[in-house]
Amino acid sequence: QQQQQQQQQQQQQVLALPVMASAKAKLGLRSAVRSGLGLTGSRCSNFRLNKIHQSSGLSMKSSASTVKEPEIRISSPLKIEAVLFDLDGTLLDFEGGSHDCLNKVLAQYNSTGKARLTWEMHGTIVGRRASEWSSEILSQCGISPSELTGEKYVSMYLDKMPEYYPDMPLMPGALDLVKKLKAAGYKVAVASSSEGVSIQKKLSFHPELLGLMDIIQPGDDPEIKRGKPAPDIFLAAARKLGVAPENCLVFEDSPFGLQGAKAGNMACAAIPDSRMPIADPARFGTADFVLNSMEEFKMDYIQKI
Repeated sequence: QQQQQQQQQQQQQVLALPVMASAKAKLGLRSAVRSGLGLTGSRCSNFRLNKIHQSSGLSMKSSASTVKEPEIRISSPLKIEAVLFDLDGTLLDFEGGSHDCLNKVLAQYNSTGKARLTWEMHGTIVGRRASEWSSEILSQCGISPSELTGEKYVSMYLDKMPEYYPDMPLMPGALDLVKKLKAAGYKVAVASSSEGVSIQKKLSFHPELLGLMDIIQPGDDPEIKRGKPAPDIFLAAARKLGVAPENCLVFEDSPFGLQGAKAGNMACAAIPDSRMPIADPARFGTADFVLNSMEEFKMDYIQKI
C-alpha cells in the first residue's frame, strides 16, 4: 500500500510539472503549456521549446545537421506594437544568390588565385552597407585598388544581382508570420540596409508580402546617417510607424542587426544563417529569441499594446 501511495504521488508530481512551469514563468497562458514550454530560469535564463521545426526545402538554410534547439529567452510575453523585419537573409533567402554573385564578379580579377569570397568572409559583411565592406573584401582577396576599386566592385555586383531575384524564395514561415501579425493588429515594416530601389525590386516578386507592409525603411534614406550596427534604420522605422522603440520587435539574421536593434532599445529575434560561422548562438547573446526559422515563433511570445 505504501508503494502504491508513493507511485500515485510521483504520478501527480509529474502531471503537475507543466502547470508549475507555466506558473513560474508567469505567462498565465494555456497555449504556452499546450506548446510544451518548459521554464529553466528567469529573463536571464531560457525556457525552451521541446520540438524543433525544420526549415522547408526552399531555403538554403535547411540542413538537419545544423538545426539547433531554439532559444526563447523571455519569462513573459513582450509588450509589442510593431514588428520590424530585416530583408536579406531574414524575410528573403538572399545570401546564397548574393554569395554566388559576389564571387562571379571577383572571378574576373582572379590573377592572384585568392579572389574567392568564403562564407567566413561573407559572415563579416551581412547587415552592413556595401560601401563599408567592399574594400575589405577586395583587400582580403589580394585585389589592389588599381585593379578594382570598392565602388566598382559594388557597382558590378548590383548590376548583376537582379538576375537572381526571380528565383529567391521567402524564408520559411515569413509570409505566414507577417499575415498573423497583421491580423492581430500589429504594425509591420521592412527595415533594411539595402537601397530603396533594390528592396522594391526584390519584393516585386513577392507582392503579397510587400502589400502587407505598413512602411519600407531603406538604408539609403537621407535621414540614415549610420548603417548597422548603429540603430538609425530601426529608429527611423519606429518614428514613421509612430511607435516607441521599446515597443518594437526586430527580426534579424546578423549580429550587426542584433546590435542595432539593442542599441535602439528594441527586442530582437535572431535567425542566424547556418551556412556562416556567425550562426553560433553565442554570437547572438543579447537576443530575446534565437530561432532556426520564423516557423518557430509563437504569437504567444508577444502581447499587443
